[in-house]
Amino acid sequence: MKYAMLGAICLGTTIFMASGASAQSLGIGAGTQGSQNYAANAGMAKFLSDEAGMDVRVQAYGGSGQSMPMIDAGRLDMQLIPSPDISAAVQGQEPFEGRPLQNLRIVASLSSSAYGFMVREDSDHYKVSDIEGKSITYGYTAQPTLRFQVDGILAAGGLYIEDMETHMVPSVPNGVDDLIAGNVDVAFFSLQGGKTREADAAVGIRWLAVNDTPEAEEAMQEFVPTSYIKTVDPGDGIVGVDEPTPMMGYNYILTAGKHVPDETVYEIVKLLHENPEKVRGILTAFADFEPASMAPTYPGLSYHPGGISYYTEAGLVE
Repeated sequence: MKYAMLGAICLGTTIFMASGASAQSLGIGAGTQGSQNYAANAGMAKFLSDEAGMDVRVQAYGGSGQSMPMIDAGRLDMQLIPSPDISAAVQGQEPFEGRPLQNLRIVASLSSSAYGFMVREDSDHYKVSDIEGKSITYGYTAQPTLRFQVDGILAAGGLYIEDMETHMVPSVPNGVDDLIAGNVDVAFFSLQGGKTREADAAVGIRWLAVNDTPEAEEAMQEFVPTSYIKTVDPGDGIVGVDEPTPMMGYNYILTAGKHVPDETVYEIVKLLHENPEKVRGILTAFADFEPASMAPTYPGLSYHPGGISYYTEAGLVE
């Protein structure tokens, strides 16, 4: 893996301190059911409930473009969010241009996930560079930041969206449904989402490889600065990968609103840091989670004070 370490809705928040826990609740956002983001956040909610006795409630949204403003406004407390999404939101980049979400704070980085283009297993295509002129899912009105990820993967294959026939869909799960139905040639999705397994069971899938070069990674980062090229090896629980396949990778970031009490965030970070094996069990994508790598620097993004307090005590930051 190649990358640089860069650095039901509920209105209350849980306050859990070393001396005991209050009965308030913690609201966690999530993507649509069937998506990797939903699985990640449902798993995080169960982890906090089981390990800390927190009253955690999960609310599904069409995408982080809908849930991040809720966190920013204090109407939702936290969510595991892909790094490109929070970076665009905080820095006011499209689709948040002119309305940056300035109340989002990083809690922790929880390992790497892979994303890419899937095709049917009987397709003749094996690389992103093979698909010029083919139809590809795009648009994502409920998940607008994902357009940049599609653009970035195309760039790593030497292509641009103008080289493709765009097939507009409201969300990435809808795009996978259209791939299964035979309505589109290429669909963007996460390596380990529920829809990935559904598509493989229905029609068989293959992930397309990007060019594994510094130039390809640089081209990808023009669209998604927090991304990197991640080589995925065949293994248990991974479908559509028969040989080492370079794909887009980026980190999942546990994000909280600045309204969440410092004590709550401190205890969550402490719990994550002290229970790495249980964190790895939240989601297969977190299998490489390392406590020492929870607090990388992300230019333009700020950590929650409660997290900083713990990381300073643990010697992870100065």
